[in-house]
Amino acid sequence: MSEDTTVRIERVIDAPPATVFRVWTTKDAMEEWYRDGEDSVANVVELDVRKGGGYKIVWGSRSGPTYTERGEYLEVDPPHRLVMTETLEGPENGGWANTRVTVLFEEEAGKTRLILVHENLPSKEHAEGARGGWPGFIDRVERIALRG
Repeated sequence: MSEDTTVRIERVIDAPPATVFRVWTTKDAMEEWYRDGEDSVANVVELDVRKGGGYKIVWGSRSGPTYTERGEYLEVDPPHRLVMTETLEGPENGGWANTRVTVLFEEEAGKTRLILVHENLPSKEHAEGARGGWPGFIDRVERIALRG
């Protein structure tokens, strides 16, 4: 694991792991946390949350570029752990192929310590982009989880 091409983020969310895991893995919630503001759209085209299952999400601005993210679930252990591949297609070669995302949902006094590790990004610049993008997604996951 190269530090230059790996992103690690930890956040404690005031909701139990089962709730946060559900937000991370259900179509309606995903379409909400992939949207970044009123001008955003997100469509979960495929979602099969099981080992070997896949996902595909298309999102972006109504007036601007869109992104397509797809991958395969390598490990699914509700409500504790998800491991998946991630390929991102975006404008101006802004994406990556076959990266690996691990999300841990650890119980901590009735709350969830969410640990996200995104590995195998193609460059330090891509890792910086992911490091800047993931917190916004996790903020929205947290808001949805806090609603129950």
